[in-house]
Amino acid sequence: MRTRNKAILWSLAAVAVVVAVFAGWMLRGSGDAVGAEDAGGVEVGVPKIVSAEELEEFASKHYPVYWAGERPDSELEVTLTTKNAIFVRYLPEGTEAGSDDQHLTIATYGDIDGYDALSNADEEVADVAEAQGGAIIATFNERPRSTYFSFQNAGFQVEVFSPQEGQSKTLTDEGEIRLVGGTS
Repeated sequence: MRTRNKAILWSLAAVAVVVAVFAGWMLRGSGDAVGAEDAGGVEVGVPKIVSAEELEEFASKHYPVYWAGERPDSELEVTLTTKNAIFVRYLPEGTEAGSDDQHLTIATYGDIDGYDALSNADEEVADVAEAQGGAIIATFNERPRSTYFSFQNAGFQVEVFSPQEGQSKTLTDEGEIRLVGGTS
């Protein structure tokens, strides 16, 4: 091949790479999961006490968001991270948002293939089961206070954490964890 033809091919390849990178960047956005202006009244990285109605409004902008419903003597705290994770925490009434204490927490991790990750977990490190609704549910030996679940092709994973050992698994198995504003 002549030097001129090689130069043209290399130039076309370089242009194709630049176009692909630019297109990917445009489709992905700025790299932030969410901007402060569209966070539904919740500042990214700052825990906030919300009502059930405010959580539903927030969830309408950040689908999916899972929770354990309203619970007696608890306030809801929501935190949105720059990595598109949403934490709904159940604080005893009067507890300040951002408290370091451990409480029931439902985390929805967006933009990950949780189903494949959980279904491929090694039997020696996790108890993995398929639920009636098609979800994969896993509890890892090293994290017995957390239960994880996801659905095939869902693009997210949910973690249910409770400081009370066994509670996360019970809540998950009994169908208590559901979409904010939904029934599943």
